[in-house]
Amino acid sequence: MTRLARMLTATVVTVGALGLSVGGTVTTSLASARASTGSAAPEHAAASRVSPTSRPSVTPAKDVAVIVLRTMTPAVVRPGTDVTITGTVTAPLTGPLSSPELRVVRGDGTIIKRDALDDWASGRSETSGDTVATTALPTVAAGQTRAFRTTVPWERLRSDDPFAALPVSVEVVQEGASEPTGKTRTFVAWNSRKEYVPLEVATLLPVTLDPDIDLFSRDDVARQAAWERVIGPGSRVARILEGTRGRPVNLAVDPSVLGPEATTDPGTGGPTPTPSGSGTSTGTPTPGAGSGTSAATTSPTTAVPTTPPTGEQTGQPTDPSTGNPSNAASVIEGLGDDVAAQLRGRSVWSLPYADADLAATVGTDPANSLVRDLVSRAATLTTRLGQPARADIVWPVDGLLPAGREQGIKTLLSGTTVKKPAGVVVSAAAVTKATAYTPTARRATASGTRLLAYDPRLSALLPRRADPSPVLSVQRYLAESLVLLGERAGTPRSVLVVAPRSYDPDAAGLATFLAAVSSAPWLQSVDAASLLTDRGNDVAAPQTKPTTPVSSAAPRPVLNTRRLSQMADQRDTLLSVSSVLRDGDAFERTYREVLDELASARWRYRPGSWGNLANSVASDVRSATSAIKVASRATVNLLAETGTLQVTIENGLDYTVQDIRLRLAPNNPRLQVIEQPGPITIGPSSRTNVPVEVAAVAAGRAEIRAFLTTADGTQIGSPATIKVSANPIDGAIYWVGGILVGLVLLFGVVRAIVKGTSRVDEIADIEAVTAAHEALGDSEDRDRR
Repeated sequence: MTRLARMLTATVVTVGALGLSVGGTVTTSLASARASTGSAAPEHAAASRVSPTSRPSVTPAKDVAVIVLRTMTPAVVRPGTDVTITGTVTAPLTGPLSSPELRVVRGDGTIIKRDALDDWASGRSETSGDTVATTALPTVAAGQTRAFRTTVPWERLRSDDPFAALPVSVEVVQEGASEPTGKTRTFVAWNSRKEYVPLEVATLLPVTLDPDIDLFSRDDVARQAAWERVIGPGSRVARILEGTRGRPVNLAVDPSVLGPEATTDPGTGGPTPTPSGSGTSTGTPTPGAGSGTSAATTSPTTAVPTTPPTGEQTGQPTDPSTGNPSNAASVIEGLGDDVAAQLRGRSVWSLPYADADLAATVGTDPANSLVRDLVSRAATLTTRLGQPARADIVWPVDGLLPAGREQGIKTLLSGTTVKKPAGVVVSAAAVTKATAYTPTARRATASGTRLLAYDPRLSALLPRRADPSPVLSVQRYLAESLVLLGERAGTPRSVLVVAPRSYDPDAAGLATFLAAVSSAPWLQSVDAASLLTDRGNDVAAPQTKPTTPVSSAAPRPVLNTRRLSQMADQRDTLLSVSSVLRDGDAFERTYREVLDELASARWRYRPGSWGNLANSVASDVRSATSAIKVASRATVNLLAETGTLQVTIENGLDYTVQDIRLRLAPNNPRLQVIEQPGPITIGPSSRTNVPVEVAAVAAGRAEIRAFLTTADGTQIGSPATIKVSANPIDGAIYWVGGILVGLVLLFGVVRAIVKGTSRVDEIADIEAVTAAHEALGDSEDRDRR
């Protein structure tokens, strides 16, 4: 931890306090800390804890007074214009401020180096100087707050320089005391005449979703509330759009901010699965060259059908009673339309869909199919807005450009509709060695790739909602830009200012900030895309190696090689399944929505949510793909050399499966498949029996692996193993048996012919003989009795 950070931790007594003194030790403002470190802390978590319509209240300190500046007008002081400062003073908890006096003290000298700005803001430099304004205040009770207003004559701030950053301290002193009870430090921007070439300043702000897992909840109420919280009125996105309205700012927009992609039938507004009717189908396979033409009846499957998901997989669930989009889906769609309406007419860039984490991807798997698809889908923003939204400027979330990243970006984009990068947005610190002056934002790599190098110090000064007011951010920004201008006042240069993905401003504060910046005559606002080309003498400076390691502008990535590969495989699986569905496009959109979101850079700010969502996606993909399967069955006895196997295929989806292939692969040569079945069609939530002709070459047991494929041979669904007991009877046995029977018959005929008449035929009266024989039998029975 830096010395400055330790001091901040020890002395700041209220969140967002812009400055106060603690026993003579001056704390820095939040804006000053950000500027000196050039960093921006994640703000997504804090965003939900602060009211969207009010600023943080001032928390009294124990032993010192807290001074918060509300306004300083004008932001730029010129001859003949006095400066009015308003704000509040909060007495310490240990006692009142008795008849205090508010003083405005101008520090000695003019600041000409950026490090000197840090020294003044942080309190490392002395406060010595002239008091340029005083205002008496009534007693302020302990822990209570009182507003103040003071005016500083412009003559007391006058400088002989044409432009200057003047250090100023606003202090409160108890009656009879010599040392201030509290103070805050800021700057006054002075400009009396134009003796410089204005700096070109471009501002780029991201418009992205929060890492809120409820955006993909199955529960309509939770999902709708999440979307209202993330893009609805008063949301972080809404505040960015409101605060930048009418200002020369570029917005880098994640297309998914406009809501989930449509998954409904444009003709009806409802879902598009094939009607299942009674749950049966003809089951007749589609004819194909060389395929079997056997027909099979189809009946409803007893398995529970896998219906299109209604929450974590899609933002367009339907009302089960009507089949139309649920109320939550309609509300979310309306919220997205409102955001789109606010974006139209502005200078908009498109981030990859879902703000895919390119920084994590290009270093491990630059040919990842899923991320490439998300890059190509950046074009959906142009379609939705009805205006151009360029997608060829790459903005890695971490702001770095390590070795190999440039080539990784080129490799990734080569497989997309973007084809190649027009430029890469990076931190100037990541491509600049230590120099006596700040280089231009127009930069280029050794291979010629254009770089848009943003100034991390100026970028860190963009106002946050946690700040009690934007005054210190505005004045520090103007002071930084004046010092930057003074480095080479006669040389054309450009500056790029960007916000982190987690940027969370107050709308009014951001508007005030941008208005003040626009009022500075030494700053000329330009479109960020103009930095891709040279302008006059402001030509691209070559990339240089940083003198010291540069910190990432974002937390650690959640994506790695294994996770990227797994996500690409899941996507390929869904594509394979959709290729055999009559409504494959609807199925693909339905199931891939959350899978796409897993590639987002936003999960860096909440990595635990990524894991929860990834587990849900993996389960859903397994359920969807295993719903098409070959049914298992008992052992089949084959008692002939050839026979027909009846194989059952089940479709548990609410989509019609078509052009699917059943393939049988025996594990032993004693069994052979005479002809594989042709293309098969199965209705929603149904099953069909497919006859397959097989031949037994020899007796014995064998197993046949039955599996399903698409037309191109890609295996899908769940396979099954069919056990077969083959006992074919040899045909020779039938021939031998037939010959023996024939011989026996022939022998009987010959014998009858050779021996002539039977003795029975020679008895004259056969009936009399029979009667006598029976009488004799009766007599013998009586004798035995």
